[in-house]
Amino acid sequence: MAPRIAADGRPAEVVLPRRPARGYRALGLAGSVVTVVGGLLAGVAPLGEIAIDLPIILDLRASAALSVFVAYLGLTMLLLAWWRLGVAVRTPNGPRLRDLATTAAWWGAPFALITPIFSGDVHSYVAQGAMTAAGLDVYRVGPSALGGPLAVNVPEIWQHTPAPYGPVFLELAGAVARLTDGGVWAGIIGMRMLALLGVALLMWSVPRLARVCGARPTTALWLGVLNPLVLLHLIGDAHNEAVMLGLMCTGLLLALRRRPVLGVVLITLAALVKAPAVLAIAFAVPIWAQQLSLRRARRRAARRAALVAAGTALTVTALAGTGFGWVRALDTPTRAHTWMSLTTDLGWAVGTLAHHLDGLDVARAIQAFWLAGMALAAGVTLALWRRATRIGPVVALGLSLAVVVIAGPVVHPWYLLWAIVPLAAAARTALARRALAVGSVVLVLLVLPGGVQPGLPALLGAVLGTMTGLIAAAPTRLARPRPKALPCPAETYG
Repeated sequence: MAPRIAADGRPAEVVLPRRPARGYRALGLAGSVVTVVGGLLAGVAPLGEIAIDLPIILDLRASAALSVFVAYLGLTMLLLAWWRLGVAVRTPNGPRLRDLATTAAWWGAPFALITPIFSGDVHSYVAQGAMTAAGLDVYRVGPSALGGPLAVNVPEIWQHTPAPYGPVFLELAGAVARLTDGGVWAGIIGMRMLALLGVALLMWSVPRLARVCGARPTTALWLGVLNPLVLLHLIGDAHNEAVMLGLMCTGLLLALRRRPVLGVVLITLAALVKAPAVLAIAFAVPIWAQQLSLRRARRRAARRAALVAAGTALTVTALAGTGFGWVRALDTPTRAHTWMSLTTDLGWAVGTLAHHLDGLDVARAIQAFWLAGMALAAGVTLALWRRATRIGPVVALGLSLAVVVIAGPVVHPWYLLWAIVPLAAAARTALARRALAVGSVVLVLLVLPGGVQPGLPALLGAVLGTMTGLIAAAPTRLARPRPKALPCPAETYG
């Protein structure tokens, strides 16, 4: 067929019909619902006010293989829907930003009203919020000092530990505690509402951040917000990373849009939720420096950013009246040793060998590897900061946060979102996007729900659930032709 010719003699632009996202939405929604059912069976077991004591539920929870099978069947369905949507996003007639936002709402809705699946940290948040509202110093005492129904679901390891979170998060958690009047279930829903506000900020800022960074907004939204890691861990488990990342990405966007003062203020607020966001202040400096027509622009930008950040931190802390005890408590997460931490694993292996050879303390070896990991992360971060203008400050920040997490003493899947979200917003190459997508899939499947113990039954359930999901989805895969990815024009915010 001959190409269409416009009036000026040039080939006319061919407008292709948009590929509907309804099929992906339905599969992803089904995956979310099945995952929620699996979470009810294999997720964190609640006690007290929200105890799941129905006989049929208790009987099903007794079978780790069956419980994990259901959870992984749902996870596989959700991952397949997400991956196929990512293929469609890369086509010229792929879903618009509005379509993706609607799809995110569909997929995330089932996780909004459930008990936690992978982590019970939200119980600690609720208890710390109640302590803040009651005037207890959460930087000196743990939830055990509060007692009562709010503390009963806090894991034993955190019962006597201080909170490592800044005053912004504690004040938000305290407001939730006041509004929910000490109710356990209401407190969980309140913390999830905070998480949803953080995800809403990501929904707004990530596509716009991608446009400024020269990346595709729809791809960034798919990879950075519709990511199952976000749905499962930021919405489902209500981790405070949602608020931290929402404020951080919004601050970076404002800084790039030539509003660096307000941007640094928001990034500082993010750091006063959770400390890792403080790195974004450093990478806001080269952004600010590029907007100054002055000699030694980076040095002057650094001074201004430091003044704005310090002023914001001092003002917020004074208003909250909590002090800076959270700085002393930053090592609290290291009390939980996670197998995903390379430095912890290497320290344990070397320390165990050295202990058998000459009686070396294993804990000392682990701490030595932690220090080495922190030194490595500091060196890589400094190198990336110096090259931030060349490689892009948002990319440099994402890479820096990735090294901080991977070389750190504690690694959880939701910690990797510190790096995945900014990298998703700024990734301009197919290789980088594919690496982030594959890594996200692996992280989703790598961690069991929090209500089961690792072992052969749980492993069997995970393998069978994943295989069942793949086999069940194979006919739809074969029946649907693979869309051809083509270069497409700039996207608009519809």
